[in-house]
Amino acid sequence: MKAGERGSRVEILVADDESSIAESLRAFLDGIGYLVSTAADGREALAIFRKRLMPLVISDINMPLLGGHELLREIKSLAPETEVIIVTGFATVDGAVKAIKDGAYDYIIKPFRIATIQHTVEKALNHRALILENLRLQENSLNVLRTMVNVLEQRDSYTAGHSRRVTEIAMAISARLDQSEEEAKTLRLAGMIHDVGKIGIEDTILRKPGRLTDEEFAMIRTHPERGVQIIEPLDFLKGALPIVRHHHECFDGTGYPLGLKGEAIPLGARIVAIADTYDAITSSRAYRRARGQEAALSEIERCSGTQFDPELAALFIQICRPPGGGCAPFNFEDAEQPDAALLP
Repeated sequence: MKAGERGSRVEILVADDESSIAESLRAFLDGIGYLVSTAADGREALAIFRKRLMPLVISDINMPLLGGHELLREIKSLAPETEVIIVTGFATVDGAVKAIKDGAYDYIIKPFRIATIQHTVEKALNHRALILENLRLQENSLNVLRTMVNVLEQRDSYTAGHSRRVTEIAMAISARLDQSEEEAKTLRLAGMIHDVGKIGIEDTILRKPGRLTDEEFAMIRTHPERGVQIIEPLDFLKGALPIVRHHHECFDGTGYPLGLKGEAIPLGARIVAIADTYDAITSSRAYRRARGQEAALSEIERCSGTQFDPELAALFIQICRPPGGGCAPFNFEDAEQPDAALLP
């Protein structure tokens, strides 16, 4: 049974301090097959909603204790997929328009016709169904990419867990930059799939214990664009594309694939570049043993301003060398997989 449904009846919460309106809505919606709960103010409505996350809420805009705008924000924080229809009078239409900007599906002006209510409710629930289906498809696509990354990393025991570690390091930098929730989600996604383009490169190159030939290195350099080709059809990963494409650019313009320089390189790509290098140095590879954290930090410090954004490099070194002295190595033994809450 889906959240917000009992048997075949979809639950709707009606919040209005005018009891006659709340009761007429309840009677009508109940009569056409919905299961309706009512609340006399926003605070009561929120208490009911917290117990049962319903798919649709119909809320008056002006209510005692907790108004419609505040209720909307609380509902969206608890269940972003819940649709909210605002009921308002002519005098507060501007407020209803603002509510739509804040995430409400639609508004209805008092006095309203019952037929209008039915039409708006059906549209809102259909819209919610489309959103949930889209999220399901996104999750399936993300699972395929996760599988591709896992296959890639299992092909070489030296790189197992690399994408997870790069993501965790990148998120530590992101937290210090106070990035928005959306920016952090995009960075998390990009960190997880930044090397997915290597799936098409032969093992003899990826696992070669010795120095790569010019031709082999040229093949390695194709992996950012190969990654872009894999994820480009997925609209929800649009924000991650520049990070995947440019995580091997250098701050001085000597990187690849486009030789971008300085702040022309997307911020997320500059972050992943540092995380990628740190993990590469501190992990064993086919061609060398792992080196310690201090060796990795010294290399990042040495390449600050050339390979790496100097401000980000300094910030990362500060993260790893806390004020009290010593090192603060990342603990990857018990780290959670960084793929929770990935979907936009």
